Amino acid sequence: MYEKMFEQAQFSMKPLSELMTLNAKIIQDAAEKQTAFFKDVVSDSMAFAKELSSQKDYSGIYQTQKAYMESLQEKWIAASTEAYETFSSNQEKIGDVFKRSSAV
Repeated sequence: MYEKMFEQAQFSMKPLSELMTLNAKIIQDAAEKQTAFFKDVVSDSMAFAKELSSQKDYSGIYQTQKAYMESLQEKWIAASTEAYETFSSNQEKIGDVFKRSSAV
C-alpha cells in the first residue's frame, strides 16, 4: 500500500520537478548572459572615457560619442533579442511539460 502511494506521489511530482529544473536553468542562463553584457558595457565605457579624454576638438568628441552610443545600442539590441529567444524557447518547453502532465 505504501509503495503504491509512494509511486503515485513520485509520478505526480515529476512535472513540478521538471519545471523547477527548467526554471533553474533559465535563471542560470540569464545570470551568465547578464554578467557578460555588463562586463562588456563597463569595458566599453572605460575605453570610451579613455578615448574621449584624448580628443582635442568638438568633432572628435562627437565622433567618439557617436561610435560609443552606436556600439552600446547594438549590444543592447543583441542582448534583448537573445533574452527574448531564450525565454520564448523555455516557454515552449514549459508548455510541453504542462501538456504532458495534463494528458496523463
